Amino acid sequence: MKRNFYAIFLLFTFISSGMANATTRRVLFIGNSYLHTNDVPNLVWQLALSLGDTLVYDQSTPGGHTLQLHCSNTTTINKIYSQQWDVVVVHEQSQRPAFPPAQVQTDTYPYAHILDSLIHDNNSCTQTMFMMTWGYKNGDPSNCGSYPVICTYEGMQMRLRESYLEMTQDNNAVVAPVGAAWKVTRDSFPSIELYSNDNSHPVIAGSYLEACVLYASIFHKAPNLSNWYSTVPQSDAVKLQNVATHVVMDSLDSWQQHGNYTYAGFGRTINDKTITLQNNSAKATAYAWNFGDLNTSTLQSPPPHTYAQYGQYVVTLTASNSCFSETAKDTLNIAPTSVAEINGETFPVQIATQGQGKVAFSFSGETERLELYTADGRKLRSYTIKGNTTISEELPAGIYLCRAWKADKVRVVKFSVL
Repeated sequence: MKRNFYAIFLLFTFISSGMANATTRRVLFIGNSYLHTNDVPNLVWQLALSLGDTLVYDQSTPGGHTLQLHCSNTTTINKIYSQQWDVVVVHEQSQRPAFPPAQVQTDTYPYAHILDSLIHDNNSCTQTMFMMTWGYKNGDPSNCGSYPVICTYEGMQMRLRESYLEMTQDNNAVVAPVGAAWKVTRDSFPSIELYSNDNSHPVIAGSYLEACVLYASIFHKAPNLSNWYSTVPQSDAVKLQNVATHVVMDSLDSWQQHGNYTYAGFGRTINDKTITLQNNSAKATAYAWNFGDLNTSTLQSPPPHTYAQYGQYVVTLTASNSCFSETAKDTLNIAPTSVAEINGETFPVQIATQGQGKVAFSFSGETERLELYTADGRKLRSYTIKGNTTISEELPAGIYLCRAWKADKVRVVKFSVL
């Protein structure tokens, strides 16, 4: 069943704005033509650059290579030992993980373990990340007779998913779920062609989807905040960004439940001048909070924090362990939440909710400016007013705050949209 992913994606984009912090990651890509086609590592680099992050990378991606071949490939081994990598992305040849479990146990898993051992021999802190690949467009006809499970795309994708997740668990690694995002795209946006004529390799849209999933998996940030689309039409690229954001970020605790790769994140609620923070970080042993008003905390879950005055504050959390450190931040607008708190003066703007998310703001000539916020303090709109006028908006259901400036006084009111 198809879902309306746009609503989910737009909501995620909105609540994630301001949370990111510039990050540098050193990444080695080990695979074959699934990464080499369209130079996917370079696409990840470009995507990271567009979002203010830095990817230092190298790759060993000869066509047709299996994990077994990589284990004896001098170039691959030399690149593993060439520097202290943060992450090494690894994927198997396109068919092998889809074969019967007993065959995968013999032909794939031992070599995945050998590569993981080489990676950790070079640097015990490096995080191995297995890149889940995608099923052939119409299944694997060359092996369909001997293993009917993979006669269809769905069956082949199921086996790839199972094998990559098992590989990840066995090696205490994490997974970049490209194959899972591929399936969501096929189900939700069938008009976007991901495959080349061989029904296996990606066209640029497929490679861009790969890059978006890898970016989200490596940097723990939403790619749908980027305005870089490579050569993919913007409308399609935005959909692919949104799919990657949904698949990776909504289930990050599942894709990265193993390993030691730190994730920093937090939620918050605001009640007048007091914020309550929910620490959503993972794989961390130390925490450093900065509330943006010279107050700090090293507690995993600090008590509610009250600001001395209204204003805008940047809250920062750095979560770390002995190997990794990651920082998340959020900009908060701490504002009065009711008219009564501003001497009960009459609100100078008439607000009419008209159903189906439609709202009309009618301004008197004395009103100079209005700002619209969500109930938790995120600014949505800002208007400079000249004379009597009415502005119409369409807003999602919820509770909102309005701040209006009139004769150097600020007045605030709450209203609801159904």
